[in-house]
Amino acid sequence: MDRSTLPEEIASRLLDLIRAKSLRAGDRLPAERELAATMHVSRPVLREALRALSIMKVVDIRQGAGTFVTALEPQQLVSHLDFVFSKDSVALAQVLETRRVVELGNVRLAAQRISATQLARLSAIVKELRVAVDDADRFSSLDIEFHDVICEAADNFLLAQFMRIIDTLGRASRERSGAERQFRQRVLRDHGRILAAISAHDSVAAVDAMAAHLDQVERALAKAGRP
Repeated sequence: MDRSTLPEEIASRLLDLIRAKSLRAGDRLPAERELAATMHVSRPVLREALRALSIMKVVDIRQGAGTFVTALEPQQLVSHLDFVFSKDSVALAQVLETRRVVELGNVRLAAQRISATQLARLSAIVKELRVAVDDADRFSSLDIEFHDVICEAADNFLLAQFMRIIDTLGRASRERSGAERQFRQRVLRDHGRILAAISAHDSVAAVDAMAAHLDQVERALAKAGRP
């Protein structure tokens, strides 16, 4: 085997052990010398493989204590991919496709299920967005909160898990598309339309408004220029 691919092979074998549940969240891996002997590789190769898994948030290397399997939470596992996706236009396009599927499902259910308290929160966020239109960072945080409340109102556990991942992976696209004040003003209008449709408990109008908003996001990204 090519020396450069050996750490990748070792990392893959360790991932297989985790998938097979031979190693579980919180487990401490065997000592480096023992693990290297078991894998039939040198300790430097093993260290390189473990470093890769550490970057992926699969293992936690604790100085003086050993190496442990992390909690393996989806959002934690994908957090490092935001940088990768920000440099890869194909991967970013797939994030946007996935976001569309999840967000349209969320808003359709939210229009049917939203509570008075959640509706009040959405309304308050739109008012705060109007005030924050000149503050890109604050606007972005409120934008995420707006979509998260819709997800909460949808009351679907699996959609919520997907949304958590999308929030993480979509950070790069939000930073790029939200840089211009003109775009933030359009987002504010979009959110007003989404809120109006949800307030009327009109699932069809809510889906249409969300789809138009996501179209707007994709056009802004195309204008900004993908890598």
